Formats: sequence, C-alpha cells, structure tokens
Amino acid sequence: MGRKNDTKNEDDDQKVAKVDTRYYDELFTKIKDQESDEFNDAESLEALYSTILDQISEEDGELKKCIYSYHIDYFLYKSSLENFTKFFSILTSDSGRLEHLLADTRTSRAYEACLMLIGNKTKTSSHEESLKKCMLNLGDYFVSNLENILETHNGIFSLRSFLRVIGSPDILEAVSNETNKKKHRNQEFNIKNVCVKIVPQDWNLDVYIKKFSKSLKEMNLLEIGLDAEVSPFISLLLRKMFTNFPDKCSSIIDKIHKQFAKKPNSFHSMIQDAKGSRFIESFLLSSHSEILTIYLNDNILPNVVTYSKHIYANYPIQTLIKHRMEKEQVLVPLFDSLVENLPSIIDLNTDLIFKNYLIVELIEVCRKNSSLNFKNLIKTILDYFGLNTEENKIHVLRALLVYQKLDQIQKESPIDQVLFVLDLKPIASTIAVKLIEKNDKTINKSFNSLNSNELEYLATNSVGSHFVQQVLNLCQSKDKNDWIQSIFDRLRGRFVNISRNKSGSFVMETLWSVGTLKQRLMIVDELKMCEQQLKNDQYAKFLVNKVGLNFYKRKPDEWKQIQTNELKKKRLFSDIITDSNENKKKIKK
Repeated sequence: MGRKNDTKNEDDDQKVAKVDTRYYDELFTKIKDQESDEFNDAESLEALYSTILDQISEEDGELKKCIYSYHIDYFLYKSSLENFTKFFSILTSDSGRLEHLLADTRTSRAYEACLMLIGNKTKTSSHEESLKKCMLNLGDYFVSNLENILETHNGIFSLRSFLRVIGSPDILEAVSNETNKKKHRNQEFNIKNVCVKIVPQDWNLDVYIKKFSKSLKEMNLLEIGLDAEVSPFISLLLRKMFTNFPDKCSSIIDKIHKQFAKKPNSFHSMIQDAKGSRFIESFLLSSHSEILTIYLNDNILPNVVTYSKHIYANYPIQTLIKHRMEKEQVLVPLFDSLVENLPSIIDLNTDLIFKNYLIVELIEVCRKNSSLNFKNLIKTILDYFGLNTEENKIHVLRALLVYQKLDQIQKESPIDQVLFVLDLKPIASTIAVKLIEKNDKTINKSFNSLNSNELEYLATNSVGSHFVQQVLNLCQSKDKNDWIQSIFDRLRGRFVNISRNKSGSFVMETLWSVGTLKQRLMIVDELKMCEQQLKNDQYAKFLVNKVGLNFYKRKPDEWKQIQTNELKKKRLFSDIITDSNENKKKIKK
C-alpha cells in the first residue's frame, strides 16, 4: 500500500495474536493459487464470495478476521463489481466502524485496497451510485476527523489513497503509475502494481480537496512537511489543489512562503531531507511564477551544483525541468545555470540515476521550448568528453544511448570524441556503432581517420576489439567493401601480432569472415611465414586451423577453389536471408 515506514511494536503483536485469521488465510490462498476446482468455476467462486460477504456483514468480529488476512487485497482484486460494492459498503456504512477499523494499521489496508481498485471497478454504471455513496461516507469521515488523523496517523494511508483517486489526476502520481503497467512473468500479485485510476469526474468528489485544504490554514506546514507519515499527504494535497483549483492554491503557497521567510535557513535544510525534499518539490511545482522566481534567485541558483549532486535535493530540480521548464520563461535561468555547471554536476560523486536523467531531460526540454539554448548544451556535452575522467564520459554516453538522444546531438556535431573512450567500457563501443548506424559519415570521419597503430591498438584491446568486429560486420551488411579494404590495408603486416592476442584473435576471425578471396589471401600469406609459432600459440592456433593454413601451403590452387566456392555459397545464402527479412518486414507493415 506504499507503506515504507510502518513500525511494528509489542502492542501491535498482541493485537494480531488475538485475531485468528487462519480460516480466511487458507481460503484466500486457495483462491489465489487456484488449488481446487471449486475455486476455478465462476459460479462456485461467486457463491463463495457471497457466503463470505454474508458472514462479515453479520458480525464485526468476523469482518475483522477477514480483513486482517494478508490476502484481502487479492480477494478484492478478483471480486466482481457487485461483490466489491457490497464489501466497500460494509466498510463505509457506519462511522463507528470506520473509526475503529481505520485506527488499526492492519484493518485499514482493506480501505486502501478498495480505494486503489475503485477506479477500475466503475466501468459500468450499474453500481455507480452505491460506490459513490461509499466514497461520500468516507470523504465526510475524513473531513470531520482530519485533524485527529494528521495528529495520530490513524488512517493516514487511507486518507492519502482517497485523495489520489478524486479530482483530476496528479502529474507526479500519473508518471509513477506508468511503471506499474509493466508485468513480469510469474510475478507475485501486489496491490501496489495495480494501475490506480481516478473515479468519474461527475461524482464531484473534488470538493473534498477544497475541504481538506481549509484545515491547512492553521497548521505549521514546514513542520508537517518533515513528518514521515503526513508529509506525503500534504505534498499530494498541494499538487491536487494546483491541478484542480489553481486560484485557491495560491493562498496556501503564500502561507508556506511566509513561513519560509520567518526561518531563512529552513528551505536549505528541508530540500536536503528525504521527506522535506518531496514537500519542496510539490511546493515549487504548485507555486505561481512570482514565488517560483524568488526561490530560484535566492535558493536554487546560488546552490545549483550542491542541490543537483545531492541525493534528495535533486528531486525538485528534476520536477521543474520535466514539468514546468518547457512552458515557463522564468525557468530559463535555471537551464542556463545547469548547462554552465554541467561538468561539475555530472562528476563521479553525483547520483548516477539523476546524472543520466539530467542530461537527457535537458536535451528533451529543448525540443519543447525553443527559447532554450540547445547548441550551448550540446557544445558543453561535447567539450566535456575532452575534459573529464573516462569513466564519467561513459555514464554520459550511456544516458544518451539508453534514452536514444544520440541522433539529436548528432544534428549539431558528430561525436568524434567517442573514439577516445572505446578501450574503456563495453558500452562505448555500442554507442560508437549506434552513431555509425545513424550516419555513415561518422565512420568515414572518425574510424577511417585512425592510423595503423591506433587501429591495431583497438583490435587487441578487450573492448576496442568488440568495436572493430561490429564495424566490420556493419560494413559488410551495408556493402561498404571499400571501408573493409581500408581496414585490411591499414592492418597489413600486423596480422600475426593481432592473431596472438586474446582479443585480437576474435578480430582476425571476423576479418576472415567478411573478407573477399583477395583479402583472405592477404591473411594467409602473412600467417604462413610464422606457421609453427602460431600453431603453438594458445590463441592463434584456432585461427590457423580455421583458415586451413597447412592445406594452403601444400595445395594453394585447391585451397583457392575451396574458398571461392565457400564465398559463393555465403553470398547466395546471404541474398536468401536478406530477401526473407525484407518479406517479413513487408508482412508486418
């Protein structure tokens, strides 16, 4: 249910011990695991649900046993709309029951599950009125007891779940909800992975957002913003107010601003706190331009490097870039400051996820806001390759590759600097090949500019060798025979040394595979001069056998005929495979 900070004390253990959940645990487990035929039949399953609902509606003790079960989430998830409505009605029909069950962390889980599922259960109108009444009862209870809930934390998680599903969707909740759509094979059911949907707008439940916000006027919001349980609710309420009632939201933002003004250092300490940074994030996201400008000039811009490198303080900056920078000119100075300080921000001490996110989002936001200086950003990134540590360059390249932004950078300048890091990390060779695939000019300008020594160095390097192999295969697939010949020419006289190298031996096999008869002759003519030496080498001996070096020395004409036939077959099958792939593409289209 999104509870990361639930604590368990001795009193909780005693309460749990008094509730015998074995009957419902066993029943729900069988439903979940489908161990018996009686639970696979739709009619039998419906009858079972009806029996359970009858039992729990007659006695509160039985209801408590039922919802104490850890599998209550799955029970609700699999229930029909009618049964779900009956269950939710039982939970919300009595204010005394609401107070009693929401005060217990275990029993309040059932309310959270219902709220997370209700948006998915309102596809038909047959039970909408009943479900709407349940939500109204629950909303009225929360409004009447809000102060107590925020003070005692009893029902705080259910309150937050209620707020999530009313009004217009919250920006940050919607983004995080996208990740919940991914399903994995044989993954254990978890209610947190269910896609949470908003209840119908015509239920007019957004009125509760305004009612909740009224209670904020008398509160110390900075103090609440650091409360582990309450802060997420207040942050969500700020964003909901901004989305649904932007005019009303301004008064709350002004109140928070005044509280910050009374404690000048509170913003700096709060943004670097785990919960406080999320509160600041929502505060800045919901602020009008005048307030946002104040905090940019007084707090964020003077500390942009410190905040960007901080594990918590970078969240508000992420949010501003992603959700507000594309539309508002007031954030252009933040963009310029981030670009100017980019080399300092993305060093090895910066959180890797944010480092990747920052680079990609800065590029992405330039596409949406033409007033941002895209060329300056690209120049900074390219200059960075020649100024910083090699390992850090790899992180930058990885970010660009993963988010497929390389082509955008290449519009401004080909990344020749990528060749300087080819021998360091496997990801670099992949990036270089991606560049080549997108633009043939890159390989002409970068790869073909390498001299024989540099090319041999790459071919005998653990990572560079992969790159050379990928380039050779790519050239063959694109019929770039002149490029392949250029590689052979530059490596002439170096085949023996490369063959005796662990990584180089694989490059030699690829050279052999893509080579013409003339190019294969270049290889064997050079290798035959050191045949005995190569036969005794742990790496080269495999190549000696592969090329048939001994047979070539004894019967060169027959060897040539065999190679000619082999290359003809290879071309024939290559044409067939190519035609087959083209047909598959046409069928897909």
